Amino acid sequence: MKPNADVCVIIATKNAAETIGRAIISALREPETAEVVVVDDGSSDGTGDVSQKADDGTGRLTIARFEVNRGPAAARNHAISISKAPVLAILDADDFFFPGRLNNLLSQTGWDFIADNIAFVDEEKAEDAHLALESFPAAPRILDLGEFIEGNISKRGVRRGEIGFLKPLMRRDFLDAHQLRYQESLRLGEDYDLYAPR
Repeated sequence: MKPNADVCVIIATKNAAETIGRAIISALREPETAEVVVVDDGSSDGTGDVSQKADDGTGRLTIARFEVNRGPAAARNHAISISKAPVLAILDADDFFFPGRLNNLLSQTGWDFIADNIAFVDEEKAEDAHLALESFPAAPRILDLGEFIEGNISKRGVRRGEIGFLKPLMRRDFLDAHQLRYQESLRLGEDYDLYAPR
């Protein structure tokens, strides 16, 4: 682990035994990962056991469990409350990081939230998907609220890829300064609500 590792990867999960291991392994492989916090949100399929088996022995993995399902917003808020790293990264239990993702994002400066492109990968191609990625030069841009909203409108006949699917890195001190957390009454759209609060 790099001495400057400063990212907490948060994974809220429910009944994701088939994919959670890959998600955790991809997060722990990133040298910038200081901690991975998995919150098992009332699973009944062995998600917790699979999560434990993905531990790499570095002491960076924490697994918390809700006995009763409370939703992804509550799970993510709990992970934020028990973690310490100054940068937070959200990773869904059925997704994974391509190698070098955190380094690429952290190399940019002057941000509180930062995200990159999303790749849709068929399950049978997931193992080697990073080998087929096209390389694009970094072209950072600031999104204003209007662009963010426009980027979240799905379009008929176009594969879904709205900006709200992106899982940004977020600076903890920004969230704290603005008293931002996930709205726990939401079971869908909690990300969008956090990124564009009322």
